[in-house]
Parts: sequence; C-alpha cells; structure tokens
Amino acid sequence: MTGTKKKKNFWLTDSTILKLEQLATDKNLTLGGVIEYLIETLFAHETSQNQALLTEVEAMMQKHLQSVLEPLTEDLKRVRVTGNVIDRNTQMMLEFWNHYFIMTDAKQLGSTDKYKTVPFEEAEEVIKDRIANNRQKKIDRETKRALSDNQDS
Repeated sequence: MTGTKKKKNFWLTDSTILKLEQLATDKNLTLGGVIEYLIETLFAHETSQNQALLTEVEAMMQKHLQSVLEPLTEDLKRVRVTGNVIDRNTQMMLEFWNHYFIMTDAKQLGSTDKYKTVPFEEAEEVIKDRIANNRQKKIDRETKRALSDNQDS
C-alpha cells in the first residue's frame, strides 16, 4: 500500500458500493484503502492456494509414479537375477564344450545347420514346451494378481 497513488473512476453497482463502505467502516480505511486491501488479500490468497494445489498435485504424481515403478522394479530385479543365472550357465556350457572338443580331438563342428540328431530335436521340443509352460504360468500369475488388485479396489 505504498507508492504514489493515481486517481481512477469506476462504475460500481449500489450493492458493491454498500459493501465497500461497510468494509471501510469495519477496517477503518478509505474506499481506496479498502480496494487496495481487497486486491492484496486476493493475490495473497491465490498465491497460497496455488502453492497448496501444486504441493497436492506433486504428492499425487509422486504416489502414482511410485505405484508404477514398484512393479517394474521387481520385474527388473527378476530379469537381472535371471540374466546372471543364464550367463553363468552359458559360461559353464562353453567351458564344457571347449573341454569336450579338446578331449575328442575334434577337427570340425557338426553344427545343427548341417545335421540335427533325434536327441537334439527331442531336446528342442522339451525346451519349447518348458518355455511355453513357464509363459502360461506367468500369464496366470499376472491375471490372478490383476483380479486380486481389482477386488481390493
């Protein structure tokens, strides 16, 4: 309420003028002082409301982000552990095969592109079935989890 004041003319309704005069009496202010008081109060109130709203929105976003990231974090942990197991098993297989080739004095690789034995084809089928069964189990678990989450809501 400091600074130079300038004269302005406004057209107001009778009821607004009565309210301004009542407020001027209650606050012991001039009509101009009442208008300045109301504007300062409005801006202060809007700023605090905006800050409260921003805080609330931020908390909601944080909660939503946490609920989205939590399942992903668990899945990433599982992928990491699975990757480590696969890497270990692959390294063991490479060592085994290298040893086997040394011991049999192998001169050539009979790759599966050239020839597939019956046991190898059986092994492929076993692995395909195992992968399909594990995938179905995962889908069943996810469906069960989704159903229980929906029932809790």
